[in-house]
Amino acid sequence: MSRKIILSDMLRGFFVACVCTLAAPASAQSISPAQPYAKGLQESVSEVHDDGEMILTVLSDQTHVLDAVLKSKTAVHYYSFTSVRGQDVLVSNTPGLSGAPFWELEYFDGANWLKKPDSEDKFSSLMPGTEVLIRVIHRADVPLSGQPYHLAIGSYPVLKNFEFSDEIGVNRIPSGYTEPSWLWTQGYTQGILKGRFTDSVGAPLKGAVGRFVLSLKESRIRPVVEKVISDEHGVVTKVVNFERCAGGHEARDYVSYNHGTNTWRSYYYVGGYVFSNFLLGAKGEVEANKDLRLFGHICNQRLIKSVPGPA
Repeated sequence: MSRKIILSDMLRGFFVACVCTLAAPASAQSISPAQPYAKGLQESVSEVHDDGEMILTVLSDQTHVLDAVLKSKTAVHYYSFTSVRGQDVLVSNTPGLSGAPFWELEYFDGANWLKKPDSEDKFSSLMPGTEVLIRVIHRADVPLSGQPYHLAIGSYPVLKNFEFSDEIGVNRIPSGYTEPSWLWTQGYTQGILKGRFTDSVGAPLKGAVGRFVLSLKESRIRPVVEKVISDEHGVVTKVVNFERCAGGHEARDYVSYNHGTNTWRSYYYVGGYVFSNFLLGAKGEVEANKDLRLFGHICNQRLIKSVPGPA
C-alpha cells in the first residue's frame, strides 16, 4: 500500500473520529511563525517539504497566511483548522500573491475530497469545535511549477473599525475653511493608523491583514500603500509616513487662540484614503471604497498676525 493511501486512511479517521494525534514527519522543516516572508507580512506558518512529502499541519486559533512549495506533482499538503467558537472559517488564495494557477485547493466533506469553488472563500454555519480539513495539490495537467503557493486559512476576518488620525502637533485647518469643507484627517508628513479586527462571532482576531492606501495625486506624490497584521487583541497600529508637498490651495485665514489671538494662512492639497480587509480580496476592496475618506495634505502654514493676550 502506498504512503499516500495510508495517509488518506489516517486523515479519514482524523476527520470523522476527531482524533487529533497526527504529527508532521520529522523530515519536515518548520520555520518560526515570526519570520517575515518576501511580501513583508508576518508568516504564520511556512514549511519546506521533501520531494513527495505528505504532511498535515494543525493550525492555531487565528487567521494564517501560508507560503509553501509543492516539491513534486505528487506532494500533498494538508491543513486542519478548528472553529473553536463556531466562527466562520476563511479558506482562499492570498490576494495578489497567487500567481499562475498551478495548484488546486480541496476540502474534505467527511467522505470525499471536493474542489473548493473559486467564488467561495468561507465555511459558515459551523458548530463550535467543527474541524475544517483542506489540502493543496499540484494540478496534473500543468508542468511542475516549483513556485510557492499562497493560502489564507483560519478565522474569517471582520474589520470592525479603523481610524487614520492627524499628525501629532498638526495646526489643523478648521472645518469650513477648505474646499471641500471637511477633511477627515490632516498632516504634513505622517499620520497614525489604527484598526480593529474580530472573527465572525466578535472575538478579537490575530493574523488579520489590513491594506491602507493613501492617494496623494493632487500633491503629485505616489500613493502610500501599507499592509498591517493584527495582534492577539485584534488591533493594528502603524505610523504612516509620506512626503511633504509644495504649493497648494490657499485656505481661508483662520484664528487660533494661544497666548493671544493668532491668524494663520495655510496651503493644502486634498487626498483620500481607504483601509481594506485585505484577505477578502476584491470583496474587501469594494467595501473599503464605500468608506473613502478625505485627507488634508498641508504644504505650508504661516502666521500672518498675532495679538498678544493680557499680561
